[in-house]
Amino acid sequence: MINGSLTHTASFSTLPASLQRVLDYLAELSLPELACGRHEIDGDLLFMNVMEFEAQPAENKKAELHRTYADVQLLISGIEGIDYSVLTPTTGLEDYHPEDDYQLIAEIPDKSQLRMLPGMFAIFLPGEPHKPGCQIAGSGTIKKAVVKVHHSLLGQS
Repeated sequence: MINGSLTHTASFSTLPASLQRVLDYLAELSLPELACGRHEIDGDLLFMNVMEFEAQPAENKKAELHRTYADVQLLISGIEGIDYSVLTPTTGLEDYHPEDDYQLIAEIPDKSQLRMLPGMFAIFLPGEPHKPGCQIAGSGTIKKAVVKVHHSLLGQS
């Protein structure tokens, strides 16, 4: 997991080229004006989903992890908690859904939590469990963009 802010673009230079490209792309957008739904960037290799919803108590949600895509999650508005771990769980996993590249798990082992504010991003690599959209102090309606980066792009420098 990697996290940061779109306002600190100097730190992007150490990331793989594909992730630098995504963060540069997001930094140039008028984020509040983005319409909800799927936005094409580079076909199935790189695309963005924009969503708006109410944050929920963490105990009411399951965590997800992916095999094919990394998630670049950017908070546009609101306050969001994201439970996560950098350890890939080996037990407690539900069936994998390859058509939508997700697998759920009820509990994240050795979890931590991020407190996300507008302009902050979190990058979850394949295999890293994360539970976005969690309610924390100040949460309510959140709007966020999630850019899906195909794993084949992650090794590019």
